[in-house]
Amino acid sequence: MKRKHLIPLFFVVILSFALTTSSLAAERRASDQINRYSIAVTPVSSSLKVSVSVSSYSLADKIGCESIEVYEKSGSRWSLTESLDENDAGMSHTNSGSYSHTIYCDSEPGVEYKVVVTIFAEDSAGRDTRTQTKYVTGA
Repeated sequence: MKRKHLIPLFFVVILSFALTTSSLAAERRASDQINRYSIAVTPVSSSLKVSVSVSSYSLADKIGCESIEVYEKSGSRWSLTESLDENDAGMSHTNSGSYSHTIYCDSEPGVEYKVVVTIFAEDSAGRDTRTQTKYVTGA
C-alpha cells in the first residue's frame, strides 16, 4: 500500500525539479537578441582600456557597442570627457553574430573615472541593449 503512494510522489518531485530548471534557464538568457556579453574597464598607462564583447543567438543585422561615455570626477561632480557611439569607427558590425573590440580612452593617473558602456544587438525581431557602469582610477 505504501509503495502505491510513493510512485505519484516521486513523479511530483521530478516534475517540480524539471519546471524549476527550465525557468532558471530562461532567466539566464539575456534576451531574444543577446546571447551573452561582457564589459570590462581597466586602467593602463594614461588610458582606460574598455573591452567589450557581445554575441547573438543568430546572425544580427547590427551588433556592438551602442555607446561609451567617460566621466571624470572633479570634487563631487562628474564631467563628461569622452563620448563614442555605435556609428564611430570600430564600434559595431553589421550582419554578424558577434562583436569583440577594445577601445582606449585618455585618462590621467590618480583621477577617478566613471565609464558607462551600452552594448546592443539588433535583428528583425527588434533591438536590445544592456548597460554597465564601471568606476576606475586612472593609472
